[in-house]
Amino acid sequence: MTNYITEWKKKELVAKVSGNVINGVEAACQFVEGQAQARVPVLTGLTKSDISHKVIVSGDSITGHVGVFKTSKAFYAYFQEMGTAKMAAHPFLRPAVFGNAAKIRKLVAGK
Repeated sequence: MTNYITEWKKKELVAKVSGNVINGVEAACQFVEGQAQARVPVLTGLTKSDISHKVIVSGDSITGHVGVFKTSKAFYAYFQEMGTAKMAAHPFLRPAVFGNAAKIRKLVAGK
C-alpha cells in the first residue's frame, strides 16, 4: 500500500495549484476586460483602449483587477461608470462583472 503522506510534496502541489489559479484568474480578467470594452460608451475610444487588467500575487493571495487604472489618460472613466450630479451613469465595468458571474467562476476554476 502506498503511503500518500510521505510521498506528498507540498511545495510542488502548492506551485501547481497556484499556477492553475493564476491562469484561471488571468482568463477571467481577460474575459471581463473584453466585456467591459464591448459595453463602454465610445466617443473618442480612449476609455475603451485604456481598459486593462492585472493579476497580483501577494503572499498566499491572488487577485485580478480590471478597469481603467490611475496611470491612464482616461481619468474620467470613473465618472462614466458612476455618474455625477450633472451626468447619468453609463456603467460598463459593473455589468461586465456582475452580468457574467457564473462564467467568471468557471474561468477561475479552469473550466
